[in-house]
Amino acid sequence: MKTIIIGIDDTDSKYGMCTTYVGAIAISKLEDVGAKLVETPHLIRLNPNWIKKTRGNCSVSFKVRTEEYKIPRVKEIVLETVEDLAELQIEETTPGVVFYQSDEIPDKLKSYSRKTVQEVVTIEQAEALAKDIGAEFHKFREGRGIIGALAAIGHPLDKDYTYEIIAYRTEENRGAPRKIDKKSVEKMNEKMLPKTFDNLDDETGEVSITPHTPCPILYGIRSDSPEAAFEAQEIVREEEPIERTILYKTNQATDEHFQPSTVSGIEPYSSVIVEGTVSEEPETITGGHVFFSIKDETGGVRCAAFEPTGKFREVVRRVTPGDRVRVYGGVKKKSNFPTTINLEKMEILKLTPIKKRTNITCKSCGKNVKSAGEGKGYYCERCGVELPDGAVEEIELDRDLETGVYEVPPRARRHLTKPLIRDEKSEN
Repeated sequence: MKTIIIGIDDTDSKYGMCTTYVGAIAISKLEDVGAKLVETPHLIRLNPNWIKKTRGNCSVSFKVRTEEYKIPRVKEIVLETVEDLAELQIEETTPGVVFYQSDEIPDKLKSYSRKTVQEVVTIEQAEALAKDIGAEFHKFREGRGIIGALAAIGHPLDKDYTYEIIAYRTEENRGAPRKIDKKSVEKMNEKMLPKTFDNLDDETGEVSITPHTPCPILYGIRSDSPEAAFEAQEIVREEEPIERTILYKTNQATDEHFQPSTVSGIEPYSSVIVEGTVSEEPETITGGHVFFSIKDETGGVRCAAFEPTGKFREVVRRVTPGDRVRVYGGVKKKSNFPTTINLEKMEILKLTPIKKRTNITCKSCGKNVKSAGEGKGYYCERCGVELPDGAVEEIELDRDLETGVYEVPPRARRHLTKPLIRDEKSEN
């Protein structure tokens, strides 16, 4: 028996399909010819800021064992499946498939996988690595998908990881409104949180397990374990037929895309964690987007909380110059616009006190006194009483803000961003 690991990427478009579905179909077809699935298939989210990313920027991989003489047929089935299902009629869709016959993943491939999550990787780099380690790759048109296909094979998912159980719609229902019983999702959320997460949007009550795209997915339940995923699925009631389901092990909700950085070290298309001091008051512009700036010892950068981040913007509006913060977010390169961190989370580290001078009243008549000029003290017009300059008092205002970490709601959260409830669970 021989082991072969298969990676697939870039099969979808904004008009339909999903690489996870292509992977599920390929696995089913391989099992039909006697290939045995080894371990849970992997779903790897790649750099969310890259301009040429697919819709969700996900790639998949799976490992099978089979007789050596069947390996050519295994490859043939996978390539036929990709060709049949991928959105090849869309010019921007350029799938890639990688086959790797090994029981071990070399360190250089693991490092490459991390790089595709955090940085920009070229087709040339992917091809060079594939040739170096002896992996076989197949490109459809430009074949940009080999970048993610190779990354999915190489990602060990050996540290922080999550699971997602995905239910797919029958073909005739794709593109129509999804039919799922909302009360069952609320019941599932009440019972399974925090073992499952991002089931509902706390602000709107909107169901978050269903996508809003014309893809084959009816819903996907994210969890910290396979057991929780299956238990949650038993609670959810579908109101339309399910074609098939599959469980993936993933790097979703792990914060893997973030890299610590100084302001001067920020690179386009990266996701960064930057600590600094608020240097400009927040400003709300047309559309409800909120902007402010921070600075560190290397420079300054603009931060943005866009309208879909909902009540998170209320926190952003309350920061003030002098506050110490740690911001988490992605950076895209846009001509004629300054470098901006699109906020996904923000930690308030230290609040600067805001003080206000109190009105001084005359102790004889109770009327407010007036200033006699800078450094000259105060006087009462009615009584003539004079007070020294130091008589003024200052009170510290309530900031209506506390130190701690704040996050955007599920509807605005990126696949890779770790929700706070996962941090809270690990702390407990």
